[in-house]
Amino acid sequence: MAKLCMGCMNPLPQGDEVCSVCGYDPAVDRNPEHCLPAAAVLQGHYIVGRCMGEYGDYLLYLAYDRQLREPCLIQEFYPSSISRRDTIGGVQPLAGCERVFEEYANQYRSNMRALARLRELPAVIPVYDIFEENGTVYAASDYCEGMTLTKKIKLSGGRMPWNEARPLFMSLLSCITRLNEAGICHLGLCPDNILIGKDGKPRLRNFSIPAARQAGTDLTPQLTSGYAAPEQYRLDAMIDQKADVYGIAATIFRTVTGNEPPAGNNRAKNSDDLFMPAEVAEELTQQVCVALFNALQVAPESRTATVAELRDQLSVEPTVSALVNEVKVDREQEEEKPKKPAKKGAVLWAVFGGCLAVLLAIVLVIMSLIRQQVPQEDPESSAPVVIPTITTTTTADINKQNQVSVENLVGQSYYTLRGKEISGEMTIMLSHVMYSNKEAGTILSQDPAAGAVVDKGTEIKVVISNGRKDETLTVPDLSGWKEEHAKLYLEALGFKVKSVLLQASHFDKGEVEGTTPAAGTQKLVGEEITLRVSNVEKKEPLAGEEPNADGTTDPVDDSDETTAAE
Repeated sequence: MAKLCMGCMNPLPQGDEVCSVCGYDPAVDRNPEHCLPAAAVLQGHYIVGRCMGEYGDYLLYLAYDRQLREPCLIQEFYPSSISRRDTIGGVQPLAGCERVFEEYANQYRSNMRALARLRELPAVIPVYDIFEENGTVYAASDYCEGMTLTKKIKLSGGRMPWNEARPLFMSLLSCITRLNEAGICHLGLCPDNILIGKDGKPRLRNFSIPAARQAGTDLTPQLTSGYAAPEQYRLDAMIDQKADVYGIAATIFRTVTGNEPPAGNNRAKNSDDLFMPAEVAEELTQQVCVALFNALQVAPESRTATVAELRDQLSVEPTVSALVNEVKVDREQEEEKPKKPAKKGAVLWAVFGGCLAVLLAIVLVIMSLIRQQVPQEDPESSAPVVIPTITTTTTADINKQNQVSVENLVGQSYYTLRGKEISGEMTIMLSHVMYSNKEAGTILSQDPAAGAVVDKGTEIKVVISNGRKDETLTVPDLSGWKEEHAKLYLEALGFKVKSVLLQASHFDKGEVEGTTPAAGTQKLVGEEITLRVSNVEKKEPLAGEEPNADGTTDPVDDSDETTAAE
């Protein structure tokens, strides 16, 4: 029987108590008294390990999912300022706090369900189970290995160049935009709450209800100095997505400058207390500097309105850089040109000017003749027929050298094309985004239109897709899940759920054999999913078949063992 370390969920060698991987000693490293004890079991299959932190409205535990045979994270709704734990592990509101406890519990439950519906977002650690036990609400999520952004900045020498940090933050900005559109505000964005996974991708963690991220509520506020927006320190202030704009901008500022942003509760009212080292200012373009300073305004009404707007301001920065660099190159090349080509260009413009002068003279002659009512001249002697034709041809030949036909960009990916030079020295500029049935980033329209003849270097403004407004999700594989757990999970994702009982099944009674439609199918949120549930009486388990409640697991093959380290 392999026993698990409650500190890292790695198997312990037989007879060992202290973990050789993380050093966890169960005799010393016990959870605080107000937390669940290590080795407690929830829902019959979650083994609770060490407490990883307290976040105002919940406690976070490392855990082990015996059904999936892998580590996970368990959040327990436990607002310590208004509740206590009884002698049997239950969570009870303090006297007089029953109503507010229930109100906050409902907010927490709704927050977790909303996150579960958005579990496909790459920068969100997926929530896959929400359940109630011990008089409170729990949420289970995937366990993700990696390091915090704080540690990554430290390993990078104290700061990261914008070119290196930019791809990381573009992913986060897109994710936060989706969360805000779904009504979820993180309100605690900072380097410590951004995890960089082993795959190098960022993930947001530590979501709390708004009351835990604002002063003046019944909960102990969790505000990170330098990253919490000024309004989060004020009593009865309206807190919305502008606080997330401030938090992510402060995080970018810290990452690229190496300086901690000033504390939001001590900011100057005129926002003139942001300082950027000279070498950093030289590295960044004016577009990036302006975007950050606008997003870090003290007054919410003066701040960038949405994270989407901040993302757009930062995403066009490579195009601006390309144009600046192009101008520099053009000037350098112009300075290096020999004098003879310059004279040739001057002669060409002189010819062009002469032709225009001739054309003007002809127009004046015609107007003079009309005024004098001169009889119609012989067509063969009419100068306007000949000279304007010559002039037009000459002008067209000159313009042809500086004009190009616009390329068709509709249907291509904006994210692939941005920052690159389009044929004819043209550049692409984002106009706005809109929902459509096209994949996010697909160019829907362009101005000028494809085929139009324009000057070289013309800027092409594009409208891109923000994806479908009617969200689709993949039907999860719920085989082996308890019916009630599967139903809660699907409802948390936003699906309607019904069940049908099977009289013949190889699963035990009450367990889900499968779903209709099958796992892996794409369905619109709000559509109905049918659970096929076994109605066959549960068989008696064999000796040693079920894991023990003290943290031991069934004997498994070496190939099935799962290890996890922090």
